[in-house]
Amino acid sequence: MGKNSYKAQLNYYDSKWGWKSEGTASQGQWDGTGVRTGVLYFPGLAALKGKIINGVKLTATTGQTGYGTTTTKTVYIYNSAAQGGIKTSLNAGHRTGNALGSCKAPMWDNTKTFDVAFMAASIAAGYDTYCIYNGSSYTDYLKWTAVTLEVDWQEPATQPSLSAATVEMGKSVTINTPAVNSAYRHTLRYAFGSAAGTIATGIASSVSWTPPVSLANQIPSATAGSGTIYCDTYSGSTLLGTKSVSITLTVPGSVVPSAGTLSAALADDTSGTGLYVKGMGKAKLTLSGASGAYGSSINSYTITGGGWTATNGALTTGTLASAGNITFTATVTDSRGRKASTTRAITVIDYTKPGVAVYDVYRCDADGNRKKAGTYFAVEINASYSAITGNTLSITARYKKQSESSYGTAANVTNNGKTVIGGGNIGASTTYDVVVTVADKYNSLSIPRTLSTKSVLQSFKRSAGAAIGKVAELANWLDVAWNTRIRGNLKVDGGMSDGAWNRDATDLMLINFSGDDPYNSNTNYDNVVRTEDASTLINSPVTSGPFYAYRKVYPVYVPWSHHSKIFVELRETFPQKGRIWTQAYDPNNGWGDNGWTHPFTNKDVVPIANGGTGATSRGEVLYNFVVGGVYSGNLNDLATIGSYWINLSNCQNGPSSSGYGTMEVTRSTTNNYLQRFTFYMGMTYYRTFTNGRWYDWRALPNAHTAETLWEGSLKNGTATIANGAKYAYLIVGGWAGSNEDAVTQIIPVGWGTHMRLTSADKWLAYQCDSSEPNASIRILSNPYDGAITWVWGVNRYKE
Repeated sequence: MGKNSYKAQLNYYDSKWGWKSEGTASQGQWDGTGVRTGVLYFPGLAALKGKIINGVKLTATTGQTGYGTTTTKTVYIYNSAAQGGIKTSLNAGHRTGNALGSCKAPMWDNTKTFDVAFMAASIAAGYDTYCIYNGSSYTDYLKWTAVTLEVDWQEPATQPSLSAATVEMGKSVTINTPAVNSAYRHTLRYAFGSAAGTIATGIASSVSWTPPVSLANQIPSATAGSGTIYCDTYSGSTLLGTKSVSITLTVPGSVVPSAGTLSAALADDTSGTGLYVKGMGKAKLTLSGASGAYGSSINSYTITGGGWTATNGALTTGTLASAGNITFTATVTDSRGRKASTTRAITVIDYTKPGVAVYDVYRCDADGNRKKAGTYFAVEINASYSAITGNTLSITARYKKQSESSYGTAANVTNNGKTVIGGGNIGASTTYDVVVTVADKYNSLSIPRTLSTKSVLQSFKRSAGAAIGKVAELANWLDVAWNTRIRGNLKVDGGMSDGAWNRDATDLMLINFSGDDPYNSNTNYDNVVRTEDASTLINSPVTSGPFYAYRKVYPVYVPWSHHSKIFVELRETFPQKGRIWTQAYDPNNGWGDNGWTHPFTNKDVVPIANGGTGATSRGEVLYNFVVGGVYSGNLNDLATIGSYWINLSNCQNGPSSSGYGTMEVTRSTTNNYLQRFTFYMGMTYYRTFTNGRWYDWRALPNAHTAETLWEGSLKNGTATIANGAKYAYLIVGGWAGSNEDAVTQIIPVGWGTHMRLTSADKWLAYQCDSSEPNASIRILSNPYDGAITWVWGVNRYKE
C-alpha cells in the first residue's frame, strides 16, 4: 500500500491538422478551424490494476494560451479508446463511453490540483491513458502543459473460494486463497452456529479442511446448516483485510439416534410356566436407553410386532394367540427426522387343547374282547395334548346306569391303548351312560357315550315295555337299538327327540351321498357342533373362538334336474344366537361357490310389510310405528283405555304440535279419564278429563330421564359431582384404558364402594361417595391410562 505519483506524457489531436507532438494536451477550438482532443498517458499507472484505490489527485499546469470569454474552462476526462501510449491507434473517435467526470481549470498560466476520485475505478481496472474533451463548446479552449497523478492505494484482501459449496461433516473441502501478491499469507477461520475456530494460519494459496462431525451439535433439528469461512490477508504482520465465503455443512447419514435396548417380559401368565405360551400370556416390551446423536433429541417412539403397535416406549400385547417366533421392532425418530431401530424376538410355545383322534366304547369280557352281552366295557382312545413345561395328560372314565342321576367314581384310562372297566358288574340288560374326560393342566374335554344293553332280536318288559335289538328297560316305551327305516307314513302325536347331542361334528360339510338316499351313513344324521376353538373345525363358517350349533342334513328335490340337492344347515347358538347357516350340495355341480350363507337371523331386520319394523334401533322402531299411523286423530276423542303410539304432527290437542311417543289412557274414581303422554326422548305430560271437560296439559318432573351432571377427563384425583346425591342412580362412563371401547356403569347413590370400569383386559378402579347435596368420584388405580369422562344422574327424587 502507498501513494504513487505518475507524470503524464501529453499530446493532442486536431480534427483539421491531425496529431501534434508539442508536449501539450489541448481541448476545444483554437482558431476556428479544427477541434482538439487532448491525450494524457501515465507510464506505470497500469501496475495499480487490482489494487484498492483510496484517492486520486490530478495536478495540471495551464499554458499561456486560451480562447473564449470566460476565465475558467470545463474539462471532461474520458477513458481513452486505446491504452498504453499518447498516439497509438488514436483517432478522432478515441474517447470511450461517457465522461468519467469533470473539473474546472483556469484559462491563463496557472497550476492547480483537482480531486478526481472518479478516475479510481478506471485505475483499479488497469487504465493508464485518458482524454480531455469538451464537445458542448468548441470555443471552451484549454491547453495543459504538465499533468501529474497522485494515487493513494492499498493491496486488496484475498477472496477465498471453495472446491465445493456443500460439504458433509467429516469429509474434506479445499479452501483456495488466490492472493494478488505471492508474498501474502492468510489465516482461515470458520463460524457455524455458536461454534467458531481457526482452520489454519500462514496459508499461501490453499488448504484442505475437514469440518468435524461435532458441528452437528449446532443443528439439532436439521440435517444441514449454513456457516461462514473467513480469510484474513496479511502482508507480514500487517492485516490487509478480511473476506468471507459461505459454506453449507450437512450431517452425515451415519449420524442417527441410538434406539437403546428393547426388552421383553412375560405378562399375565396363566400357564404358570414362566414361558410365552399360546393363549396363556402376554408380552410386555419396554424400550430403554434411546438417545439422540450430536445434539438431537428423541421426538417419537414406535413399537410394533405381531400385529400390535404402541406409540410410546412400552407395549403390552394382547393374549398371544399364535405359536412361533414374534419379532418386535422399536423405532425412534429424533429431532432431525433420523430413525433408528432395534429388535427383540420372543418364541411362543404352541399349546392346543386336548383332542381325541380315535375313541371307542364297547361291551367286552374281562380280557377286553368285544362281547355283545359283556359285563365289562372297554375304552379305546388316542388322545393328544401339548407337552409344555409342567403340563400332563389325564384320561378318566365315569359311568352310571341311564336311569341314575349321578356318575360313579372316575377310573383312569390308558392313552393309546385299551382300558377294561366295570369289574364284571356291567349288567347286560341295562343301558349305561359313559363319560370319558380328557384333561390337561388347563383344559378338559368330556365325551359322552351310551353303552347299550346286550343285543337281542326282541325283548319285552313286564311293565308294558318292549325293545328291538336290545333288552327292554323302559316301561311304556318301544326301545329300538337298530337304525330304523319307515317305508310308509309316520304319524307322531307326541313330541320327538333324537340323540344328536351325543354325536359331535368336526368336518361340517362331511356328507355321504349315494343315489337319492342321504341317510345311508351316520355322517348325515343330526349332530352338534361344540368347541371353544373354531379353528379346530373343518369347513366351518366361524373360524375362531367358541362356536356352538346344531347340524342337520336333508334333501330337497329339484324337479328340473330330477334329483335332490343335499342341504347342510347349522343353527347357531353361540356366538350369535339364532343365526342359521346353509350350504347346498348338487350331485352334478358339487358344493355351491358362495360358501356358507345365513339368509335370516333373529337379529336381522324384518321389513314392516312382513310384520316387522324395518328398523335396527329403538328410535327407528318407534318412528316406524308412528309413521304407520297406529293412532291419528283428535286426542280429545281418545277415551278408550289402553296404550297407543302417537304421532303428534297428525293429531289435534296434543301437548305439542310435533313429536312422537306413547299415550296411556286410564280411568279412576277421581277422574273420568287420565291421559299420560311420554315423548320418545323421555319427557312426560299428563291431563285429566273431569266434570265434562279436558284440563290443560302439565309436564311431569323429568325424573326418569338421564341428565348430564359432569363432563371432563378424570385420570387421577377426585371430581365433585354437583347435586349428585339428589339422584337415585349415577351412570359413570369412560374408558378403562387408552385405545379401548367406551364403557358405562350404574351405581346406586351412596353405595360408597370400590368400582371398576372394565373393557377386555384393561380396568380403571374408582370409588363413588355422596355427601349431600353432592357426590364425588375418586380414582383409586389407573394402570392403563383410562379416564372417566362423564357422569349422568337418573331419577332425581330430592330437591
